[in-house]
Order: sequence, then structure tokens, then C-alpha cells
Amino acid sequence: MNGGHYDKPVMQILGNKKIQGSGANERFRLLVSDGKHSLSFAMLATQLNDKLKTGELSDYSVVQVDRFITSVIKPNAEKRVMILLEITILAPGSEVGKKLGNPQTWSEDSAQAPAPPTMTPAPKANTRPPPAVKPTFNPRLDSSMLSSQMTHPIASLSPYQNKWVIKARVMNKSGIRTWSNARGEGKLFSMDLCDDSGEIRATAFKNECDKFYDMIEVDKVYYISRCILKAANKQFTSLKNDYEMTFTADTVVSECMEDASTVPSVKFDFVPISEIANKSPDSLLDMIGVCKSAADVQELTAKSTGKLLKKREVTLVDSSGGAITLTLWGNEAEKFDGSTNPVIAAKGARLTEFNGSKSLSCLSSTMVRLNPDLPETHRLRGWYDNGGADCDIVNISARSGAYGGGSGEWVTFAEAEARQLGAGERGDYYSLLGALTFTFSDNAVYKACPQEQCNKKLLDQENGLYRCEKCNREYPNYKYRLLLGANVSDPTGDQRVTAFNEAAESMLGKTAAEIGQMFEYDKAAYSQLFEEVKFKTFVFKFRTKMETYSDEARLKTTVMSATPVDYKDANARLVKSIKALSGVEV
Repeated sequence: MNGGHYDKPVMQILGNKKIQGSGANERFRLLVSDGKHSLSFAMLATQLNDKLKTGELSDYSVVQVDRFITSVIKPNAEKRVMILLEITILAPGSEVGKKLGNPQTWSEDSAQAPAPPTMTPAPKANTRPPPAVKPTFNPRLDSSMLSSQMTHPIASLSPYQNKWVIKARVMNKSGIRTWSNARGEGKLFSMDLCDDSGEIRATAFKNECDKFYDMIEVDKVYYISRCILKAANKQFTSLKNDYEMTFTADTVVSECMEDASTVPSVKFDFVPISEIANKSPDSLLDMIGVCKSAADVQELTAKSTGKLLKKREVTLVDSSGGAITLTLWGNEAEKFDGSTNPVIAAKGARLTEFNGSKSLSCLSSTMVRLNPDLPETHRLRGWYDNGGADCDIVNISARSGAYGGGSGEWVTFAEAEARQLGAGERGDYYSLLGALTFTFSDNAVYKACPQEQCNKKLLDQENGLYRCEKCNREYPNYKYRLLLGANVSDPTGDQRVTAFNEAAESMLGKTAAEIGQMFEYDKAAYSQLFEEVKFKTFVFKFRTKMETYSDEARLKTTVMSATPVDYKDANARLVKSIKALSGVEV
């Protein structure tokens, strides 16, 4: 905590506490010990949160700190926080089971105390400058001084501090956008920044837009200081930060001229294409896929502005067995060449839904990379070139064509059969009013991998650990997920269907976690739940596709959603049908 370089110190975790945010924005504060001193001003980098959530990292664990940084959070008082960026767990807490040594609380007053003998200070050139030459933040701060400032990690920024400097890489920069309304007119541009600890959106308006737009280049590293921080608008960004930055007249930006390789490039949180079908419309997602085909550039006129727009739709596939359409706009659409089947990674693409099909569209803030140097890229290229190109896929952007079946029309099972829905190569979507006539309670709930993006069924090692073959890891815990088989009937016929987690929860009226607890501890209540749901009526949205099992072609129908019946709407549809069939006014 006094500065200097220490080679992979060993610490014990004595406690942890969630301090802010939820989901991807959760932060955890740690109580750490080196055996002689303990420190409560420590935080876990967000990319390591899963180690706490899965139980891999727990109280009393002994870890090797492979990489860390310290940051001043109260410059005047010199209050410092340690952020653990990379760790190796040497001994799990369950094995250690106790506090090692008799550590005393470390404070700023102990700054003069000698460092523990196991830590060898680096040469003085790398240590914190003495107070006489310590950099200060003053009104005359300019870009020439920024490189000498002590930088702060992005993850430590908040509206409650205003004296900081970050060293960050520009992941993405939007074009200049203009606006005009009753309050005036102006222009702006936004960019996404990242460092070791996290990422953040920054926006420059009017004068700052003119001042910085040409200066700032994508993928370069800059020192940035004196911006306003405010709560992030999650509607327009998928970045994992509760805050965003706004440039002001006092903002200072200076390019990092020394080695910038220590600042990472873009961070993605990819969602498999097959899982995108279950995501809510308007979500901002990161995805990666191989371009299987690309349409020609189309021109259209924007209704709101009258501007001529150019777009190109490309179909992407991945090893999850899914395909989806991604719409590129403007220069990206014109320049794109899909002839070599490139791998495309998109960060922050918006999910849209039309007539039962879902697709992705790039926004001005969406970052698109062709053949990025990522492990996922190399895996996808190997998969596609070695048989993946010919694999059977389900296109979640497929439209049902002239026979609709989209969100506006209810189709019966007899009509679906007459229209041969599902017989095409891409499958079809349709909506139906039907009742659950049977549910298969056996094997409806299973223990899945605790990782957020993995839902693979775990193998019980029968030693207190569960193995995920997909992640190639063992976990002491798990999450419950549902895979429900059922029969749905309407007056014209019935169909065997499969419902995955979210759709099954809607049908059963309870969460997977609740149903899992019932299965483990209250079998009677579990059985009763599946009895009570019989003959309940829902408006189902199905995805149907012909698949081959043991040389036999069968229709596979998956429940995309199941919603309670709005009887006012249902009656209006019934009245409309009676009028159309009989000519009798009702």
C-alpha cells in the first residue's frame, strides 16, 4: 500500500461484502491479510466476481496475487484502495478453515513501517514520489502534466470524487450527431473507454465535440481527466458500469506516448446465438458469428429526418446451432465483403423483434470487428471450416412468410399443419391459444453450470463437486434450470412441445430455483405443482422445425413464450372470426 513493485504476494481472504450495483455491475469489497496486517480497503476486479459467486473463492482462501493496482480514492487524505486483477487460489477456504496468524489492522499511519520481508521493493524509480514532488491537481493543469499523474482505474470512478486521471484505450468512437429542438441545437459524439479494471462511456457536446473529435482515434490510449460523472443510461449502452462521463470545458486529454500495450483492448461478453431467441427485445448484446451469407446493400429513406440510409443484412452462425441476421448501416454496410465468410464480433447491438422473428441491428455506438484476434474467433473459424458450414441450424430471424403466424395472428394446430409450418429449411414461428394437457415432471429440473453464460447440465462427481464438460471446470455449487416436456392441445389437435427455462417458469408459475428446492426437499409439493398446471390456458409462441431422429423426420416444437390469456383480446378475436365465417353481426 506504500507503493513499489511486489512479485506475486500471497494473501488470505478473511471476508467479502457486496458494495454496489447488480448483475454485471456488482462490486465486492474484500478483507485481506498477509499474516501480519489486515486491510479492508481492497476490492475484487469485476472479471473475478464469478469466483466468489461459484464458491471457488471463499472466506479463509489463500491466494497468490498475480496482478494488482492501488488507487487513491481520497487524494487529500491519501486514502488508498487495492484492486485485485488476477489471482491464483493456492488453498480453498474450506480446507484452510481459519484465520492464519494474528493480523493487525493496517492504516495510513503504518506507512513508515518496513515492508514484510517476503516483499522486495523495486528500485526507487518505480516508487511513489516523495511529498515534495508529488503531482497536484491545480487550475493550470494541462496535457503535458497528465502522464506524470498517478492514474486511477475506471472501476474506482464515481460522482463523489473529482480529482482523478485515467489511462484508457478508446474501444469505439461514434460519428458526430446533431440535434435540434425547442431548447436549441447542437452536436455530440460518444466513445467507449476501457482499462484493466473496467469500461465506461464518454460523451462530448458542442464545443468539446469540435475540440476533441479529430484528436481522439480508435484503439489509441489516452490520459483523461476532469470530466463529470453521472448515472449511465442503460437504454443506450451495454457497458458494465453504473456511470458515464461527460466532457466539460476543463476536460484534459493527452495521448499516452509510452508503452500502451498494458492497457487491454475491447472486452466482449458474447451471447451464443441460440440463446438470443430468449432475450428481451431492445436488449443490447455482444455476439460473435461466422458470416454465412450477406445480402446486397439496400437504400431507404428515414421517416423522421428524410435522410437516405444504406443498410446490408448479413446472416451469422455459430457452433450453438443458431443463425441470426445482423444489420449493418452506412459505411460499414457499403464496405463489408462477405465473400470470405469472415468472423464478425459486435459489441452493443440492439435486439429487435418483428412478426415473431428476432434480429440484431447496429447502432451508432455499436462496435463491429472483422476477424478479431480472439480465442472465440479461432474456435469459430475451426468449427466452420471443419463441417460447421454444413451443420443444421435454426434461424431465429426466419419469417413465416405469407401465412403469418407472427405476433398478430393466432393459428390453430390444424392450420399450422395445413400450412406446413416447420417444413421449410429455416423453420417457422407462430402463436396459438391452447391448454396444457400434460406435463412431464420427470427430469424437468436439472443442476446446471453456475456460470451466467453456460447452462450445461453438470456431472455429479459424488465428492461434493460438480463438473461442467463445456467449461472443463469443477464447481462446489450449481444453479437449477428447467427443461420441460409437455403436451399442448387446442380444439383442432395437440402437439408435444419443449419449454426451456424462462418459458417453463411462465407456465409453472415459479422460478427454477424454487422448483429445484421443491424437487430436493418437498417431493409432494413438486408433484402437486405439475398437477395444478394441467388444463391451464396460455397464448403460446412456438418455433417449429422438422428434424431427423434415427432416420425418422419429426416436427420439433419449442415454446418461445407462454403468456396468460387476455380475455378481452381473445373475445374480440372470437367475435371477428364469427363475423368472417358466418356473416352474422354479433
